[in-house]
Amino acid sequence: MKRSLSHTEIVSAGLVILGIGVLADLITGRFSPPALLFAAALLLLGRHYRRRRKMARGNMLLLIGMLTLAGQLFSSVAFQLLLAAVLLYGGVELLRSRRRPLSISLQPASPAGSRLVRKQPFLRNFLIGTHRVMDRIYELQDWNIRYGIGDVEVDLSTAMIPEGETVLVIHGVIGNIRLHVPYDVELSLHHSVLIGKTVMLGEEDRSWNQTLSWMTEGYAAAPRRVKIVTSLFIGDTEVRYV
Repeated sequence: MKRSLSHTEIVSAGLVILGIGVLADLITGRFSPPALLFAAALLLLGRHYRRRRKMARGNMLLLIGMLTLAGQLFSSVAFQLLLAAVLLYGGVELLRSRRRPLSISLQPASPAGSRLVRKQPFLRNFLIGTHRVMDRIYELQDWNIRYGIGDVEVDLSTAMIPEGETVLVIHGVIGNIRLHVPYDVELSLHHSVLIGKTVMLGEEDRSWNQTLSWMTEGYAAAPRRVKIVTSLFIGDTEVRYV
């Protein structure tokens, strides 16, 4: 299996691409220091007027400054090359992650003689990829994971769910979240999304910049319950009984 690039290799490649782009900008004349200075001056003036409570004038200067800066940025060869490289790398990593097995370490680790017990997280944060935990027997613990682009799918029906409330927190930017939960567990879901579909136990809501909350009837008094907190910028979320 091919190894993934290290963080140092990724940063180094990005700097090389950025350097080539800046050189191309200088040769073609796309890099315009006066325009950048003009945009910076407008932004500073806008901030100055806003501090003096002259909101209309300050907002206008900020808007013009940001548009000028955005125009310079998007027309830059350096930015275009870097964006293309990021998109290509992200697409390749996303495809590779779907074929890569997910390794889970549930063994606690702590220094000898320490009173603290350090546990490895069940799922770790990731930038780009796909995390699927299906057909595995494991002990469910609280989660708090964040990711950039990808999918998360976890089957809780094979998990040993402890008594009390277990909190699962998943925050993503773009992708889908799917959780499969056994029938004998009470649930609550608190979900925020900009663009996407949310399905909670068959009840569907197509949301636009919404925060949604659901709770099963017996949640408060249940001996075992799972509280799910999720958020997505763009994507679908589904929680269902199996």
